[in-house]
Amino acid sequence: MSRVSLVTGGAQRLGREICLALAGRGDTVVIHYKGSDKAAARTRDDCLAAGAAAAFIIQADLADTAQRMGLVDAVVRMTGELHLLVNNASMFEYDNAHNFEPARFEQHLQTNFIAPVELTMALHRHYLAQHSQAAGTRSGHVVTLLDQKLENLNIDYLSYTLAKLGSGASIRYLAQCCAPYLRVNAISPGVTLLSGDMTPAEFERSQKIAALGQSSTPQDVAMAVLMLDDALAVTGQTLLVDGGQHLIPRQRDVAFENKD
Repeated sequence: MSRVSLVTGGAQRLGREICLALAGRGDTVVIHYKGSDKAAARTRDDCLAAGAAAAFIIQADLADTAQRMGLVDAVVRMTGELHLLVNNASMFEYDNAHNFEPARFEQHLQTNFIAPVELTMALHRHYLAQHSQAAGTRSGHVVTLLDQKLENLNIDYLSYTLAKLGSGASIRYLAQCCAPYLRVNAISPGVTLLSGDMTPAEFERSQKIAALGQSSTPQDVAMAVLMLDDALAVTGQTLLVDGGQHLIPRQRDVAFENKD
């Protein structure tokens, strides 16, 4: 039986690369999306072409409590099982302490912190109800995407950063709560894809601000997901996949340090 994997925000960008990597090892891949239905359908077709045992798409707004609370059960009804949850979906809008708004912070909290916690615990409840954890049995697994800037704080993207800090702090806690049925880990990428109003030249310069001279690629992050999923003795860990960007202190987000 193939491993069943759900990737939130899996239709585009980094989530798409993770879906394709999982497809390449023969998983049944479930691609979650919020509004990008055409992109989700393309990613589903590409996953099948890449070797997925099967591929499905599923829509939900993770900022909506009812929709996210039903997501794991909906995937299990669709596929019969769920082994790997990748919490990739994220909200990323600019603010700082000077223009902080509670409503915007709440939106970031819902998607970047509360949704990963609730989805993790929903999968844990599924395992409690359906499985007996015997010695040597492969457990379920959760991988949450964070950000290297949590190790290298600056003044930009306050709401995003605070929500991701909460998510990062939850990893060891959830690993303890969910053992032995689920392993819970995280990955903190560096500057991986062009975003916001960055130009290609600015993105290229930002990627080079790293101890190794090059930050992460989408393929680097996708391979890290596979590595953690295969490392059955690893839980409660955050893996920095950033070429050492977190080792270089900076006062501003790299997107602003390299403006033309």
